[in-house]
Amino acid sequence: MLTPKRQSGVTIIELLIGVTLLALLMGIGVPTFRLWLQNSQIRTAADGVINGVQLARAEAIRRNRPVEFVLRDGTNWSVVLVNPRTTLQERTGDEGSKKATLTVQPGGADRVTFNPIGAPASNNQDGSFPIQQIDITGTQGLTGMRALRIVVSVSGSVRMCDPDSNLPAGDPRRCAF
Repeated sequence: MLTPKRQSGVTIIELLIGVTLLALLMGIGVPTFRLWLQNSQIRTAADGVINGVQLARAEAIRRNRPVEFVLRDGTNWSVVLVNPRTTLQERTGDEGSKKATLTVQPGGADRVTFNPIGAPASNNQDGSFPIQQIDITGTQGLTGMRALRIVVSVSGSVRMCDPDSNLPAGDPRRCAF
């Protein structure tokens, strides 16, 4: 007697179930991935800016001369020795933070000059007010996006905090004013 050969493979029903499950997982995962990507770009931009501001302050103290932190377009910045005008370090926004937006307080400020003791001074170029606060947000405006803030105090200390007012009082991540 001949027994029929058993065929192996996937039926059309099994294939459709697999494609449906894959589509469902992608529908759940893609928005979460976009939010994670946006938050990581905000964090990268904030880390880069705070490192630049801290470098400018440290160089002013180390060299015993005024040093500027200058914000340029987007998240680009440079640290510049004031006299003679020499660029010490630069960062471009292409380094992991293309979709981050910076908002500076006071409005129109683009630099902070640190004096030899590490405190912000009036900007030597034009006497304008120095940067006091930088808010970093995302360009995509996703729900759940985590903005960050960099604050430069009058004594020259620099800190990064979370401007989200839903954080409990006493939380070290919270921006306290």
